[in-house]
Amino acid sequence: MNKICLSLFLFVVIMETMYPLTVLYGAGNLPQTGSVRGNYQQRCNHLFAFTDSTKTENYFYVAAKLHRRQDVPAALRMLENLLNDPSASSRGMFVIYELMAAYLYGGDMIPPALTEKIRRSFAIRPLYRGDTENHWVMYYTGLYLAAQTWNGLSGDHWYTGKSSAENFTEAEGFLYDWIRTTTTIGQGEFDSPTYMIVYLAPMLILQQFAADPVLKKKAKMMVHYLLADFAAEHLQGMYCGAHSRDYPFDAVEPKHAPSTGWAWLMFGQTEPVMRPEILAAALSDYHMPELIYHIATDRSKPYIHTETKRVRNIIRFSKDRNPPVYKYDYMTKYFCLGSMQGGILQPIQEHTWDVTFVSEKPNCTLFTVHPYIGERELGMFFPEEMKFTLAEVAHFHTYYGKEDKWVSSSPYEQTFQHKNILIALYNIPGGTQFEHIDGFFPKDLDERIFQPFNENSTASRWIFCRAGKTYIAYFPLKRYRWIEEDIDWRLRSTDLKNGCIVEVASADDYPTFAAFRQQIKANFIDMTDFNAKMTVKYITSAGDNLQFTYGGQRMVNGRPLDFKSYKLFKGPFLHAEVGSGELEMTYKDEKMILDFNTVGIR
Repeated sequence: MNKICLSLFLFVVIMETMYPLTVLYGAGNLPQTGSVRGNYQQRCNHLFAFTDSTKTENYFYVAAKLHRRQDVPAALRMLENLLNDPSASSRGMFVIYELMAAYLYGGDMIPPALTEKIRRSFAIRPLYRGDTENHWVMYYTGLYLAAQTWNGLSGDHWYTGKSSAENFTEAEGFLYDWIRTTTTIGQGEFDSPTYMIVYLAPMLILQQFAADPVLKKKAKMMVHYLLADFAAEHLQGMYCGAHSRDYPFDAVEPKHAPSTGWAWLMFGQTEPVMRPEILAAALSDYHMPELIYHIATDRSKPYIHTETKRVRNIIRFSKDRNPPVYKYDYMTKYFCLGSMQGGILQPIQEHTWDVTFVSEKPNCTLFTVHPYIGERELGMFFPEEMKFTLAEVAHFHTYYGKEDKWVSSSPYEQTFQHKNILIALYNIPGGTQFEHIDGFFPKDLDERIFQPFNENSTASRWIFCRAGKTYIAYFPLKRYRWIEEDIDWRLRSTDLKNGCIVEVASADDYPTFAAFRQQIKANFIDMTDFNAKMTVKYITSAGDNLQFTYGGQRMVNGRPLDFKSYKLFKGPFLHAEVGSGELEMTYKDEKMILDFNTVGIR
């Protein structure tokens, strides 16, 4: 299997097999009766009770059983079986840090013979490093701890052929560089409901077991950092806004995403979700600062939150290695509207914008996508010959080559968001493989109201949706048709110059849903220059005058939006300058500053 085939196979298979999701539906939220820390410990105990009884073989379950002296014989059998797994080499980056977690948490509960078998496995079994940011964080965390544990060994004791000291130096160098990059220009695999779990878990293992006090503290600070990043875009268990990488099933069912397990453990507010990797937190001595909990859960006032992230390393078709990504969220207690600027910001799994709303039903989101595929997109990020890459990606990511996929980057998509309004524009060249845009309208909506498309009437063209206390107005710029599917009504529009205007409101803002619809129908829309210049003008319900030209300016009340003014984080809770290496977290009168330059918390 060549490099890209192996890598893509890992993308698809590992996250489903290494990190199974168990949701205890119907269990209800655990009661929040004590302190923030007391409630957290209650959830940890709930997780431990599940772990004690599970027969699923996973290194984190081994770590928990051995560390807590629960069903030790079964845990040792699990560990032996996992060590004998012939697929361990190809899953190396996952195996190496999880194995070290099990070994270090297991301690003297692991008999000498099994200890020696673990040590020898690092000599005789090559472990695949992977080729993405999350792969390298996992791999080098594991290698660092292994080299620290078995120091002083020569290269013939290691699958790398390098000595313990050389392995340690290489791993340490990567970890320091990744922390510096993340805290100055942002993550490349940013805000992923899937992959955030394999950043948090390694950092928690590192902060628990690193002997070097500097790296140990930096790892702890990174856990604070990553959780704060998540907290600002968290709404009752869901990771809101735009995502660098999202799988189709998670994009349409936000509460199914792996991040929900972390949301449950750290913040509560959702039904118990049992995931093995969250044991990295529950077993550790890590205590999340309470202000992060409040950042994640206090939605008493709507707020705007912006971020700057980065595109993962580009190797072709760009003057910049890591162009900036500009994110925008409008968060309320009932919904979050979030977006990034559009374009190819991540291959294969980009999720550019959505409305995520509070609901007891699973499909609590609405968004549009242009299902793009192309050699250029993959060639930007993968080193293989482009004409082979396209077929291989479509083979292993089976949804990639499909016209009805729900996650995709597109070079022909641009967005403009101002508070609770979003405009998405599409300029698709003729001859593009898929010449349409799709909108996801879940059947879980309480109401969906629309009239036949009328070219001459903007007021009648609006599609109105109600989901609990969230009101959504969607204005299609061009004709469309509905396609009924199992969980949704797919809005499909085939005009090459296309787009939509979306305005979202809370039920608290209007006396009735009818009053919301009446207001929206009265709002001014000007599409006179759309076909010629791709310019749209919209006056919002709040009276703001928005103008957006595809490939041109985004204007609010006559003033152009300047993305370069974006901070690394800016909002009521988080603030950081690009390049600073600092993050200021604020909640009411509480403040905490993570200073990665001095390795200080103040």
